[in-house]
Amino acid sequence: MFKKVFILSLIIVFASFSLLLASGEKKGEGGTAKAEKGEITIGALLPLSGDLAVYGQCVQKGINVAVDDINAAGGPLGKKLKVIFRDTQTDPTAMRDAAEKLVNVDKVPAIVGPMIRSDVVTPVTAPNHVVIISPSNTPTWVTTLKDDDYTFRTTASDAIQGKVLGQLAWERGYKTAAILYINDPYGGGLAKNCKKWFEKSGGKVLGMAAYDPSNVAYKMQLKKLAKGKPDVLILIGYPESGIVIIRQALADKLFSQFLFPDGMESQQIIDSIGGNYLEGMYGTGPGAADTDSYKTYLAEYQKKYGEKPPTAYSENAYDATVVIALAIQAAGEKAMEQDPGKAIRDNLRKVANPPGVKVSAGPDQFKKAFELLRQGKDINYEGAAGSIDFDEHGDTVTPILIWKIQNHKIVPVKSVIPE
Repeated sequence: MFKKVFILSLIIVFASFSLLLASGEKKGEGGTAKAEKGEITIGALLPLSGDLAVYGQCVQKGINVAVDDINAAGGPLGKKLKVIFRDTQTDPTAMRDAAEKLVNVDKVPAIVGPMIRSDVVTPVTAPNHVVIISPSNTPTWVTTLKDDDYTFRTTASDAIQGKVLGQLAWERGYKTAAILYINDPYGGGLAKNCKKWFEKSGGKVLGMAAYDPSNVAYKMQLKKLAKGKPDVLILIGYPESGIVIIRQALADKLFSQFLFPDGMESQQIIDSIGGNYLEGMYGTGPGAADTDSYKTYLAEYQKKYGEKPPTAYSENAYDATVVIALAIQAAGEKAMEQDPGKAIRDNLRKVANPPGVKVSAGPDQFKKAFELLRQGKDINYEGAAGSIDFDEHGDTVTPILIWKIQNHKIVPVKSVIPE
């Protein structure tokens, strides 16, 4: 009898322990569903695989540098900042799924990203009061998204890059051009603006075509665009598909001159094609002004990873992470407990825009910023990518970099802010 009672007691204890474990926090991909006490968790939506993986992986490092710097300064509200990364796979369906997990499973109040297609994510995030700040989503239509002011970006729109790219083509001495662009909102918008400004400068676009990145051959489109013998092919795309296109254009001797935008600003392309074939080619991309803030960021990145950022937008992601942390500090404990996403949204411009005491990148500056905010004073964060002054649409104007390929490397030429 006693033996039976003892066994029954063991079963009850084991069952109770199992239920206790089951009722605990469920882990999401890359983090827990709820932040531990003393932590504040935000999310990141990045293409860690797929056509834009080389960019996503670099941007992830930029975010990691920001988190290290923020936590070294004591963290927002004295808490450790943590980031849950979700892979968008450079695919709209996977992107929406990843966004839903960050919102509904991980319960984050803010997200750095996505790198492209904010229109896919905004319908998930905005109704749930989750802020998104893209470091790289440049299409002009992002400005007009119905987002209840929950969608921001720390890079200039394609209205600006398209102008610089079109004018650069003319300045390089090209009188005629063909434009081949990836068939998505980024490619179409940038191609349209590039054409507009190239022709305003005095050039002539002889042909334009959209390409599907899932294709393996582009010879028919390239041959059609090569009719009339344009001086240059302006190739608006991403590295994986871009490499295939360049190879086919060179192999068939259809084009020998190329001009590239930000999506093609990648060492991977040079290494795959061979620098001798691309020597002297020019391009545009996000450009950081030569400021103390950028120099500090670059030093922190090199210290952590032993190299300079290999692709664009890591500094823009750094800034996005920083302004979220500063907005959390400005909002305060009470507002963050009531509606954290709204609290972050309502304080982003207060920490990023003038007036206020200027603060820049790095742990020492963030420590200063946290203290000023605790004292109720205004700050104006001057970012690694430039001044992060959000307008009423969540847009900002940052410099555009003109770069060239020299000695098998991407070399900065100058940063410009067009009027």
